[in-house]
Amino acid sequence: MNDSAADKQGWWRRLGGGLKRTSASIGDALTGLVVKRKLDQAMLDEIEEALIRADLGLDCAARIAAAVGEGRYDKSITPEEVKEVLAREVEKALAPVEKPLSMENARPFVVLVIGVNGSGKTTTIGKLAAQARAQGRSVMLAAGDTFRAAAIDQLKIWGARSGAPVMARAPLMDELEKMVRVMKKVDPGAPHAVLLVLDATVGQNALAQVEAFREVAGVTGLAMTKLDGTARGGILVALADRYRLPVHFIGVGEGIDDLAPFSAREFARAIAGIEIS
Repeated sequence: MNDSAADKQGWWRRLGGGLKRTSASIGDALTGLVVKRKLDQAMLDEIEEALIRADLGLDCAARIAAAVGEGRYDKSITPEEVKEVLAREVEKALAPVEKPLSMENARPFVVLVIGVNGSGKTTTIGKLAAQARAQGRSVMLAAGDTFRAAAIDQLKIWGARSGAPVMARAPLMDELEKMVRVMKKVDPGAPHAVLLVLDATVGQNALAQVEAFREVAGVTGLAMTKLDGTARGGILVALADRYRLPVHFIGVGEGIDDLAPFSAREFARAIAGIEIS
């Protein structure tokens, strides 16, 4: 196995571990429903309810329950079979939003990173800066949260870790919309990407955040953080179902390498509690 393959396998092992709380909350519920019972409509309704409670969203939960029942009425079904169906249907929902962030169509390429306080923006910026520099790119970080000195200090720490200079003399902005307008005066094409950072632990509140930020700043893609700290990782499926916004990155830790491009298949299998090979 080459170093790249080993690194990738190591990352997805971390993802599987990080999503243990999510996969356990879903898997335990489904296992309890199917053991020693034949599949009937009542069981399918219970499966659908369990998936809704796991934040997968109404539409996806209904599709998964229907797929579990297909051709299996009055038959026994194993927890492993349910997990395979779950993984397959979640992957179908997520595949259309599996899109890497491309930085090839503009120089300089400006990424505006937005999100509520505590969502993991600064940490995500530092990790992205490290990845871009590892690819041979020149990176500069600009502090946009000029109200909070602590936020600027944190960005400077991540700038030092990633080897990227930090500019913290931006004029005071009281609205995100104004920040976008000011950017466009300098470069009409900027920002070239608007990355919304979402904290997985907030569950259904993530839907409201996407709605609000889409209106204000025109979100072009998502990064979901803190997947290792929640049983609510299924919210990413509901987001994909409702908004169809590209998911560029997911994070499962605080380390500078704990952010990776999103993969629908690996995420789906990790959520289902299936070992990733």
